Amino acid sequence: MKFFNFFIGRIKSFVPAFQGILFIIKNEKNTWIHLLATIVAIFLIFFLKLNYIEALFFLSAIFLVWIAEIFNSAIEYILDFMHPDKNSKIKIIKDISAAGVLLSAIYALAVAIIVMISKIIKS
Repeated sequence: MKFFNFFIGRIKSFVPAFQGILFIIKNEKNTWIHLLATIVAIFLIFFLKLNYIEALFFLSAIFLVWIAEIFNSAIEYILDFMHPDKNSKIKIIKDISAAGVLLSAIYALAVAIIVMISKIIKS
C-alpha cells in the first residue's frame, strides 16, 4: 500500500506542470505558433522517415523552443507582478528573455532546413 500511495503521489506531482503548460497555451499567443510548428515537425519526422539522429535533432529543437518560451513567459509574469508600471530596465530584461526564444526558434528552423535539404539531396 505504501508503494501505491507513493506512486499516486508522484503522478499528482505532475499536475501543476501540466496546468502550467495549459496556461501558457491558452494565454500566450506565440505558443499557438509553437504548437503549429510542433505538429508540422512531428509530421515531418514520420513523413520524411527521419533516422533516429535526425529525429532527435528535430525533437531537441522542438523542446528547446518550448522550454525557452515557458521560461520567457515566467520571467515576464514575475516582472509584471513585481513592477506593473512601465520601466526601461524591466523592458531590457524582457527583451533579453525574448531573445532566448528567438535564438531557439532560429536553431529549430536551421535544424529543419538542414535535415530537409539533406533528405532532398539524398533522394
